[in-house]
Amino acid sequence: MAEIQATLAKLAGLLKAIQNTADEVVGRGDMKEPRRHHKRGDVGHYFEQTSKHVETLRAAMPELFGELRKIDTEPDTPMATDPPSNMYSRAQMLALARDISQIFEIRANSELAAPAAAERPRRVFITHGNTEEWRKVQPFIEKDVRIETIELAQEYNGGQTIIEKLIANADRCDSAVIVWTGDDVDGAGVKRARENVMHEIGFFQGRYGRGRVILLHEEGVNVPSNLYGLVYSPFPKGTVEASFHLLQRELTHLYGL
Repeated sequence: MAEIQATLAKLAGLLKAIQNTADEVVGRGDMKEPRRHHKRGDVGHYFEQTSKHVETLRAAMPELFGELRKIDTEPDTPMATDPPSNMYSRAQMLALARDISQIFEIRANSELAAPAAAERPRRVFITHGNTEEWRKVQPFIEKDVRIETIELAQEYNGGQTIIEKLIANADRCDSAVIVWTGDDVDGAGVKRARENVMHEIGFFQGRYGRGRVILLHEEGVNVPSNLYGLVYSPFPKGTVEASFHLLQRELTHLYGL
């Protein structure tokens, strides 16, 4: 099971990187548009790594992932170069992102997405970007809702890598609350959450199931379309407490309080 969790965490990271690359804008002024083609040296490793991780999942859990299609790692678009060569099209990049999203969709909706209720540790994993808003969320959950929490930076490292530490502490929880704030700005000026937050959302969807991941969403910050199925509550910048009514309602329902 640890291998599957590590594979899902790596796929979540790949998904974010692929989406960012596919959304890369080139040109100037009114001529800006997404880059249409990508060189093998720039993105080929995304396809190769995804293919390797898909095969790992197909072998480890054939009942869930055995029917996933094999990933074509070769670029699909011939270019008029000398010598002739192929490049990866933006459409091929987006198709790869959809293939990875399908994995999280299958995992999140399967009966194997989370341990049985009797085995759940009844603890909430809090993840966040660079803002301090999460420091309001943690005491609210612990003191008002009366559920224990984990926040990764507060936990002992013990010589673990970030992924190892994430997996180990995720096993101690059975739901996640994501504080989604606009810490980064992309090339088009759109506010986005930090990459680590996106990676962890995909991981938690696979680990706990979509219904046990709650997104507290800062208004005006872009939410990728593959996250729209999550439970989420918007809040004005700097006032995450505006989302606490929904947070308490969802946690009360999840934990039967």
